[in-house]
Amino acid sequence: MTFLNNFYTVFIQVLILFVFMGFGFIGEKRRFITEEGSKVMSDILLNFVTPCLIINSLNISFDKTKFRGIIICVVAYLSIQIVCAVIATLVFRGGEEKSRLVMRFALVFSNVGYMGIPLQKAVLGNEGVFYGSVCVAMFNVFVWTYGIICMGGKNSQMSLRKLILNPGIIAVTIGFILFIFSVKLPTPISSAISGMAALNTPIAMMVIGFNLARSNILSALKDKRVYLVSALRLILVPLTALFVLLALGLRGTILISLIIAASAPVAAVTTVFSVKYERDTELSVKLVAFSTLLSILTMSAIVALAQLF
Repeated sequence: MTFLNNFYTVFIQVLILFVFMGFGFIGEKRRFITEEGSKVMSDILLNFVTPCLIINSLNISFDKTKFRGIIICVVAYLSIQIVCAVIATLVFRGGEEKSRLVMRFALVFSNVGYMGIPLQKAVLGNEGVFYGSVCVAMFNVFVWTYGIICMGGKNSQMSLRKLILNPGIIAVTIGFILFIFSVKLPTPISSAISGMAALNTPIAMMVIGFNLARSNILSALKDKRVYLVSALRLILVPLTALFVLLALGLRGTILISLIIAASAPVAAVTTVFSVKYERDTELSVKLVAFSTLLSILTMSAIVALAQLF
């Protein structure tokens, strides 16, 4: 397939995600969805839907090739995160601390769960979600370690308990046990988990759309910092990851899954951490909103490019 064909295919899938976002956007504007309702939807995603999605994707018979793929995915994803952290530290050194830490965090953490998983499902199917779930697990590990150190600054306090009891980590642990021992869940349970997993894309996108409706996009367009972070997050990071992974000989589903994760926009959790540690919350909202809108083009182009190899 040519680049244009790939771009069109991925663009349509990303566009579908944006249609779901539109429902959330309209819901906020028409007051169908309230702030409290959005929080409830986010809690349902975090505690039920995403864990079910992860377990569902890992509930397959053990396969040596897939196990080797998991190891590759873990090493590659963590390497990308570490490189991002180094770049963020080097690029964002001056200015006000509240803003500087938000920009560092935004550069490192992409929306690997809400944007990554739905696109991996659409483009690659269940195998894409399989490796995408590994990325989500590593994201959780990194966000509850480096993320706290990054955004918390002097006030950062890592909690091993929170890391271990994170719903995503619990789900991955259960999923890996099922995978390693080839355990098949009873039909009623597996069907219920599959049904819950199917809610991930629409609910996740609606939550993003709701937050987009509450953001000031015009204000973001006037902020030079937003352009810099978005360019690094959406273009430099995924392209660098792509060429390095290609140079290391990585191809196929694992490569595409990793590139989708790397090319996703600024993670929504950036605003959550910004509020928690009293950083520049307004800037965090601008970064999430602007990068999400821009990602319809950047993700389509970069994933299409990765599919050529």
